[in-house]
Amino acid sequence: MAFQDEKKIHPFAGLDGRRESVISANGLTTIKSLKDADEALTFLENHPRAAEIAEEGQAILEDPVQLKKLIRKIDFTIAPLLAAVYFLQFLDKTTLSYTAVMGIRTDTHLVGQDYSNLSMLFYVGFLAAEFPTQYLAQHLSRLGLYLGVNIMIWGLILGFHAACTTYAGLAICRTLLGIFESCVAPILVLIIAMWYRKMEQGRRVSWFYVCNSLTQIFGGFLAYGVTFAQTKFASWRIFYIAIGAMTMVVGLLVALYLPDSPVKAKRFTDAEKVAVLMRVKDNQRYGFSLLLPILRLLSNNFQRILADITTSGTQNARVKKEQVLETFRDVRVWLVCLATMLSSIPNGGLSNFSSILLTTFGYTSQQALILNTPSGLVGAVCVLAVGWLSDKWNDRSLVMLICITPTILGAALMIGLDPNGIPANKAGLLAASFLTGTFGAAFMLLLAWNASNIAGHSKKVTTNALTLVAFCVGNILGTQTFQATQAPGYLSGKISIVATLSALIFVIIALRLYNDHLNKQNRKTLAAMSEAEKTEMREKMAFADQTDRQNPFFVYTH
Repeated sequence: MAFQDEKKIHPFAGLDGRRESVISANGLTTIKSLKDADEALTFLENHPRAAEIAEEGQAILEDPVQLKKLIRKIDFTIAPLLAAVYFLQFLDKTTLSYTAVMGIRTDTHLVGQDYSNLSMLFYVGFLAAEFPTQYLAQHLSRLGLYLGVNIMIWGLILGFHAACTTYAGLAICRTLLGIFESCVAPILVLIIAMWYRKMEQGRRVSWFYVCNSLTQIFGGFLAYGVTFAQTKFASWRIFYIAIGAMTMVVGLLVALYLPDSPVKAKRFTDAEKVAVLMRVKDNQRYGFSLLLPILRLLSNNFQRILADITTSGTQNARVKKEQVLETFRDVRVWLVCLATMLSSIPNGGLSNFSSILLTTFGYTSQQALILNTPSGLVGAVCVLAVGWLSDKWNDRSLVMLICITPTILGAALMIGLDPNGIPANKAGLLAASFLTGTFGAAFMLLLAWNASNIAGHSKKVTTNALTLVAFCVGNILGTQTFQATQAPGYLSGKISIVATLSALIFVIIALRLYNDHLNKQNRKTLAAMSEAEKTEMREKMAFADQTDRQNPFFVYTH
């Protein structure tokens, strides 16, 4: 049967990249087997009602009311659970910062660099587990269940902290906590890319990442309240048990209700699944508003609609060696990793020493817990603002530069107002500590960059792992910039914040310029192709799980 005749029977036939392509001679190859394709193509190809759900999916996208309802359904299905996960992940790993001024250092006999080393061991465990957890997440293809089980386990480990009486016990718990928390960020990036268009990703990531800042408010107030407990059981032990129990409950909810992918989303009809898959087509090139007229013209030949769909990928459980190798050769990936490490060094110091720093400014331990909360409010406002602004401007890098600058100023003021551990201006130092809450949004935008500018499931998984390795290395270095021998001034820690974030500015500019260079290369490649070649290439690439560098239609965002 001829290819055109087959299209009349199978409305998704145009998506099947296993057929030979005239473009493959130019080095632009597509898939040869369904095992190499996204699970989306497998779902579409094998569905017994392919033609019917194709028309129903198109109808959803063409009706503004139904489309708005679909987006709202996606948000209510995905956003609350991921926000809760991010909230607890950051809260759980920073519990040590709160308990540092609640008596844990005295009760467990921590001396010298013991506290800094405990902060570091979380990221050592995080780093050790990063690649294994990436592999398991992809191999199992059950992202929701895998994430939920990990959350419940780390919640249990968090509760075990309350039983510790020595440095050794805390060291084991902190390392295990890092191991089981390592799966969160990469799975978040994969889920965002599967459900949302590029223009929507920055704002959605900000919804989740803002929870990092909200934890400072919640954690500060909770820890402050616990310190008033009249019991023989140490307040920091009560704090750990309460947070651990809450974490386990959320883990169970995630395991039960978070969809593994659009194809596996039980709350969505088959037509809605098709509409979700169609929505993410502009993750390659086109905005949805530009495609609507085209979709209407092609409504009588639905396979031609989906032939114009090329995504940044849903899921493919097979690890592709060629995509992994491409990841290690991609300069962009290494620039993102460098940017991640530079933004993580200040995080490693401030997230673990913020409460301690406030006590060095002349505040009591209880005051430090409550005065830490405004920094969370500053961070939350900053994250939401830059998420909205980056989507409005369609520009990640410029907004990153804006949110980094106040933190550099805040750290510089800490050095100037407290150079030798003798506070010169107590109120000024408090204000400076509030300013340091803005830089966290930079890492949030890096996550959005990864989701927007990397295609190919195995490449995304590998890139996410490398990014999280850089995150761990940066945080490990950050915990060691605060030396016990320099207490209470911690001068080297404050200087490292200024130095690393200043260097980050230049890396961000380099990334922006390199993205422009790659877009020019893709435009040049497309200019050399005829319209017929471009049309066929779009068909062959659709849901083929190809990388951004293999796809000339891919457009890198700033």
